[in-house]
Amino acid sequence: MSRYLFKPFEMIAGGPALIAGLLVIAVTAVLAWSAGLVTDGVLDLHFAPTANPGITLLQGLINWLSISLCLLLLGRWLSQGQFRTLDLFATQALARWPVLLGVGYLSIPWINQEINARTQALMAAMPDDPSMVMADSAYMLDAMWLTVLSLPLLVMLVWLIWLMYHGYALVTNLRGQRAVFSFIGGLIAAEILSKLLIWLLNLLT
Repeated sequence: MSRYLFKPFEMIAGGPALIAGLLVIAVTAVLAWSAGLVTDGVLDLHFAPTANPGITLLQGLINWLSISLCLLLLGRWLSQGQFRTLDLFATQALARWPVLLGVGYLSIPWINQEINARTQALMAAMPDDPSMVMADSAYMLDAMWLTVLSLPLLVMLVWLIWLMYHGYALVTNLRGQRAVFSFIGGLIAAEILSKLLIWLLNLLT
């Protein structure tokens, strides 16, 4: 069971993985739109209204293509062996399924309402005086409860990063520090690239 959760690319790759991954991205987009969520970055998931599910779908595709292209360039540069571009793109598409879980979690009505309500309460409690860096202690319970509610999202974020890394290392056959540091560099570059492209998308729509 753990292989399906943490090392799925050892059992599914190529075309089937790409189809499954694109389906995950599409379902994530529709569910995110219906819950008032956006994925405006490779690692980003938060509440914000969007005009239509097509925007959230484009966001998901931009995120997938950004990380795939950045890791492809690094993999071609560093890898001594040959690997198929299809395999890298497929694994990165399927690796995004924890985002679907995160969107599903935030789509639960009482979770959605609680996080929104606690966030708004904390924002309203922020002091107007710049010299005061903390809100009133009466809002500590809101902050603690918001942290508890956000823990599953942190787990899913770590899971997402692990799947992206594992897919990259497996396809390119990179190991050790070369795999870790090149992946970190690619992830940072992909986050910046996706943010820029989605910002341009928002300007055009």
